[in-house]
Amino acid sequence: MPSVRVLGVDTPVEFIDGHGTAPLDRAALLAGLEDAMALVNRTAGWTAEERAAFEGMRKIVFFQGEVTVNGWPLSRPGCDQDDAVFYWEAVEFMANTDADVRANTFFHDCWHVVQFKRIGDFARTPDDQVAREIDAIDRQIAVAQKLGCDEREIQFLRDFRADQDRIVARLAEGVGHRAIPDHPTVMQA
Repeated sequence: MPSVRVLGVDTPVEFIDGHGTAPLDRAALLAGLEDAMALVNRTAGWTAEERAAFEGMRKIVFFQGEVTVNGWPLSRPGCDQDDAVFYWEAVEFMANTDADVRANTFFHDCWHVVQFKRIGDFARTPDDQVAREIDAIDRQIAVAQKLGCDEREIQFLRDFRADQDRIVARLAEGVGHRAIPDHPTVMQA
C-alpha cells in the first residue's frame, strides 16, 4: 500500500474504485496528495496542536461514486473520526489542483479527529455538529493562512463559516445516515 509522509509520519493511502465508474487515476491522485503534503512538510510555524492534528490521521482513502463506511453510504469527502480515516472523493480532490487548498482541506478533517479524541464521542445533536464544524473551519482558516492560500480562498472559508444554513446543508450532503436523526455522527464534513 502506498503512503504519503506528513510531518514525519507515513500515512497509508488506499484507493477504492466505485461500482460502474472508470478506475481511479491512482498516479495522479497520489502525485496531487504528495504535492499537498510536501507543502505541509515545508511550511514553518505549526503549533503543537496543528502538528498533532496532521499526524493523527491514520489513513487516507480515495474513492469515487459511493463507499460504505461503518454501514453508511458516503458520496462526498468525510472523516471516520474514531478510526481516523479520511475518505477523499476523487472527483472533488481533482477539481481543485492547488496544493494549499488540498492541504487545508485535509487539515479540516484531521481536526475532526482531534475533536473526537477530546470529547471521546461523536457530535450527537445538530447543534453539536454545527459547533464542531465551525471550530474546524476556524482552525482551517488559520492553517490556510500559513499554507499561503490566497485571500479569495480564505474569504470563501469565512463566508461558509458565517452561514449556518450552508453548514447544515453540507453536513447532510452525501452522508446517508443523516436521515436517521438519533444516529450518532460517524462522518464529519
